[in-house]
Formats: sequence, structure tokens, C-alpha cells
Amino acid sequence: MRFPDEDAYRYAGGLKRLWYKIICPFTFGSRLWMVTTSILCALAVIQSANGPSGYHGNAQDTGYLSPNYINGVRLAWEIDAADAGLDRIDTFRVSDEYIYLVGYKGAQRSVVAFDASYSTPRELWRTDINDDEEGVKWWGDDLLVGNTLVSTADGSTRSDWPTPGVRLVGSPYQHPSGEGPSTGPIGPVRLYCPTPSSAPCQAWDKTGTHVWDFDASTGSFPDSVTPLEGWVPLRAWEPSSTGPAMGYTLDELTGFLNLETGERVGLDAIEEACGPASLDKSGEPYCRITAKYKEQHLILRASDGWIVGDDVGYIATVAPDGSNPQVMHLDAQASRRLIFLRRFPDQGSAQTPTIEEFMHFAATGEASWDSSITLSPRDHDTALVINEHTKFNTGMGYYGTDPDNPSVWLGNPALSKDASVVLLPYVNVAPTSFIPKYEWIPVLVDVNAAADATSNAADSDKYAISSYAVPGWENLHMLAATPIFDDLIVGFSSPAQAPWYKRLAGLSAAPGERIVGLTPTHKASRSVR
Repeated sequence: MRFPDEDAYRYAGGLKRLWYKIICPFTFGSRLWMVTTSILCALAVIQSANGPSGYHGNAQDTGYLSPNYINGVRLAWEIDAADAGLDRIDTFRVSDEYIYLVGYKGAQRSVVAFDASYSTPRELWRTDINDDEEGVKWWGDDLLVGNTLVSTADGSTRSDWPTPGVRLVGSPYQHPSGEGPSTGPIGPVRLYCPTPSSAPCQAWDKTGTHVWDFDASTGSFPDSVTPLEGWVPLRAWEPSSTGPAMGYTLDELTGFLNLETGERVGLDAIEEACGPASLDKSGEPYCRITAKYKEQHLILRASDGWIVGDDVGYIATVAPDGSNPQVMHLDAQASRRLIFLRRFPDQGSAQTPTIEEFMHFAATGEASWDSSITLSPRDHDTALVINEHTKFNTGMGYYGTDPDNPSVWLGNPALSKDASVVLLPYVNVAPTSFIPKYEWIPVLVDVNAAADATSNAADSDKYAISSYAVPGWENLHMLAATPIFDDLIVGFSSPAQAPWYKRLAGLSAAPGERIVGLTPTHKASRSVR
């Protein structure tokens, strides 16, 4: 091939000149090649800046989110099914600095453990589970995968309990039926109910020992909460028509159950002491605290007992076993401070406040803990209240059934110490004034932006809570998220296919499900993919 001279280039047409520039970069095409190289280098820098950067934090969990999340989220790492040696990832759990993935390789179910304290998670162990029963629950420090207990220390397994007759569609407990389901862990035991119409449920402990029996024919079931001196509340259970995958809620208080011995007590002591909470209904007195079919239920665990009541302030404080009740009435504001209270930092049951400390907070708003989240109903649009003064509308229900009930959608939120960001784990992101999409996902909210919109009546009637997510959050389309460290959120991401120009510029994530680690950015308006 003969290369063109200057005359050939001068008299060539437009397309031929472009061809000469491409094949002769050092004579006729130097400017074209400089521009092209500059563009490619810029795209490479953008891709590098917005791609996985690794985790470089302190791996500390103080009970708060990093305030730097207000600037947005950045992708630290990602694990897809192939990275974990699986064909699909069904779910994940986190504890301390560890991540546990549950999925399948072919027909084989497996659990894979990773240490998240490194720049990218390091695999610790993997174990095969010969159990296809649904559900992954914590049982103390171990995981109950279906009907198999997996040690988080080394992945060893045991399965010494009766096999359920039905699958449990993600519920933390299931009402007994003739088909014989078993429950998730409740304190030191789980219940198996072979034929509750003719035989009691059986309580089994972690060693696979049948320890006591439980009569479920009354329609009561133990609440899945941390036991207090062995005791948990008993609550009525009436099946909902549908419920979210994360579980069902129970109804009114019916008594207390000792999970260590199987001893069961009713509400006689509260009803005898009801006094100021007694009202007349159809000419007969009844106790508001123990009445059925209340719209909302207060059952709050203190370090020395329980606070129980209804949503209009009729309450009783009781000992762990329901004895020694003290009945009183609170005003509406005091009552609402307690019903859906979330405290920060939550360091577990060892630092749970006393009944006296909770009651002082209800009366005055002054807390013995650092930060709090409470809820306030507002025209079918529940307001989230942070530290008694910052409010924003959530678009969520207050008096609803599953899933539009705070017991489900509020879950265990996470908050930064300066209250600038809050992670809501399970909310409907559709605008409140339009037909809801019922897309229940986590949202990392810019608190000040949401509060400003709430204070503007024109905006607060129509906004979707996802409109006030921190920068970069919506691009990832998170299906689940939970903090593992102050500066690392682990979640399930399933972004949709983005336009080609966003993918080329590194402004969007590649499609497909994967587990991701998200760190805060340190400059505002920074994109993530």
C-alpha cells in the first residue's frame, strides 16, 4: 500500500482525508489521534474512579452510620454468584465482621462465609447443606438454614429436629396447622407442631433435645424477641391474606411464656389491677390493656420488665413474668414515643434501659441513650421523628397490616450520629399521591432534604421517599441492605440495564444480582456504578 504524499492529501475528499489521518497518525492525523487518546484516557480514569475501590476503613461498629454517607455511596466491592462459586445467591446475613451467603451450585445448597474487614472480602469456609427447606434465621451466634444449624465458627452442621411438613415462605414463625410446620428460633428453642388439633407443639433446643410441650390450640404464640429472665410475651396470631417475605406480625398480648421451662401465665394480674384503664363496653367493664382487636400494640422490653398497652396510652408495667403490674394512662405524645421506639446506639440487651428510664423518656422526651427514632401518624403518612425534633414523612402506614405496618417496614433502621442520614430497611418507594408500585426496598435517606420537603406542603403530598436518597443509591437498585461497619453497608443489588453512554462513562452499574459493599464518598455529587 502506497502512503499519500501532501498533494494527495490536499486534493482528497472528506472521507479519504479521514482515512489518511487514521493510517498516517504522525503526518496528517496527529491531532485526531491526540483527541482520541485523550478521550480514551478520560474514560479509563472515570471507569477506574467509579469502579470498585476496595474497603479501606477501620472495620468498626459503633452502632452509628458514618456521617460521610450524606455525600453519597461508593462501590467498594461486589460478589456475584460466580465469585462465590455458586450458580445463584438466594440471601445473605451479616454478623460482626463476617458475611454469610446462602445459595445453590446446581442442585446443591451451600453456605459461604467471608471476612469483610479486608479490602475485598476473603472466603473463610463453605459448607454444603442437604436441606431445601426455606428460611435463614439466626439462632444465637449460629445460622439456622432451613432445618439445618450451621456453626458460624467453622461451618459444621447438625440437623437433629423433626422435619417440617411444609415450607415456611420466609416467615419467622408460622401458625400451627395439620401439616406440621416448625418455627424459627425463639430464644433457646424452636417449636414443632405435628398435629396441633390433637397434640401439643414440641419445644426443641439447640442440642436436638425435646424439652417441653406447648398448647397452641388457644391461638397464642410466643413473640420472637430476646427473652427476659427466660420469659417472652404470648401474642394472638391471625393469618393475613398476604405478607411480605420478611415476616408476619402478631396481634394482642395474651400472656407470658417461660422458654426454659415451658411455664405459661395469663393476664389475670393485669386485669385485676386494670383500674384506671377499665372502660364500659355494652354495659360491661373491660380492660383496655388486654382488650382484643386494638389498632396498635405496645410491648416494650426493658431490662427489668415489660411495658405493655395500647395506642391511646393505657399501659401497664410488669415484671418479666407479667406479675406486679402498675397500671397508668399516658397522653398521646408520651404513648407514641414508646410504641415504635428505636434507640441508638443499640448495643444489645446488656444495655437495655430500665422501666423507669423508658417512662421518663415517654413523659419528657429526655433519654438516657444518645439518639432515638420514633413515629408519629400524620394523615395516613407516618412521620419519622429523629431525636424529638427532626421530622420527615415516609409515605408509610401506621395503622396498617403487613407489610404496611411499622413493625415490618421500620424494622431495624440505622442512623448517623449527627442524624444527617438514616437507612430505612424496607419501605415502599412509590409516591403517596399516585397508584403505589409496591416496590419494597431499602433507602438511605438524606434526612435534611426529606425534612425540608415535608415542611413544604406542596411537596410533601406527592414525593416518594426514594427521591431523597443520598447520591448514587438509586443507581444500584438495592433489594436489601444492612450496615456491617460504620462505613460499610452490605446489600443485595440488582440494577437494571442502563443506557450505553452511562455504562461507557462508568455512571451506572452492570445489570444482574450481586452482593455489594458500599462505603461513603467524601465529596458531594460523586457518582457510583
